[in-house]
Amino acid sequence: MKTSMKHALGQLLLLGATLLPLAPQAETGAMPQEVQINGVEFVLIPAGWFYKSGGQTVDNAPATLLDNEGGGAVKVWLAPYYIAKYEARARDLVRFLNTPEGNAMPYAGSQISCSVRGDAQNRYTEITPGDDLPATHLSWRLADRWANWMGFRLPSEMEWEKAARGSDKRRYPWGDDHPDDTYAGFKIDSDCHTWPVSSFRKGRSPYGLHNMAGNVREFVADWYDRAGDRALMDGDRNPANSGTVVPYAEYPADYQGPWKILKGGRWASHERQLEIGARIYYSPDDPFRCNGTRFAIDVGAVRRHLAQGSATVLTP
Repeated sequence: MKTSMKHALGQLLLLGATLLPLAPQAETGAMPQEVQINGVEFVLIPAGWFYKSGGQTVDNAPATLLDNEGGGAVKVWLAPYYIAKYEARARDLVRFLNTPEGNAMPYAGSQISCSVRGDAQNRYTEITPGDDLPATHLSWRLADRWANWMGFRLPSEMEWEKAARGSDKRRYPWGDDHPDDTYAGFKIDSDCHTWPVSSFRKGRSPYGLHNMAGNVREFVADWYDRAGDRALMDGDRNPANSGTVVPYAEYPADYQGPWKILKGGRWASHERQLEIGARIYYSPDDPFRCNGTRFAIDVGAVRRHLAQGSATVLTP
């Protein structure tokens, strides 16, 4: 009798284990902290809360209604994602520009780029191979097309800010200390002055990302969206960026929007432009010598790469 009861109890426990939902960790499995895919190093940004800036603006561009001084203004929840440890590299831009798809895209830096040069036959090379410099002279459309070709995407402004700030309200990626040339590359009066993408270890973000302040400005996925900024509030159900645009008379008359957003400052920036909350607005078709980008990729895509053997785990 005791044996049969034990057997029945065991069967019930087994059935219960089968019917109970698996814990999220068991369903998804732990993800590595750092991976390399298609030559690009990515860092996992875990799910959780962070403080989104109001998006103060610089260079006489209009301020949003959530304008604030440096630190985060609104507490927002983000799901996990991966973002590149370094700015998008010149060497990978050369790869793209030398494909039929890339060659069909206009590249403003063909003759005057800081890191990539094109010839009369539209063949592209690095100006200083081996220096590991960031790509420059990007329009948003080129950055977006290039990211997709690489198998990635551009990060949202929220993703970019969380990767730069972490979970506190810091003003700069390294904290609140006033910037100097040990933290970032900035305040250089030059048409072209870039540093290798792994420079300025002292200025890394809480997740170990390099050059999120200075060097080159970084295009994110978002359109400037005044309505979206106004709708931000503490919580995990903030609306997605809608792309709604309100033109401003204060902005230069030759371009009234819609605008894409650049983050992080550049080699000629001053201190205020290095703040995590600072933004620059640009036409999606307009390249500028200081404009670069940084790639992102979804957790599900990384999982598929790991299963296929096309991702290398750098940090478990």
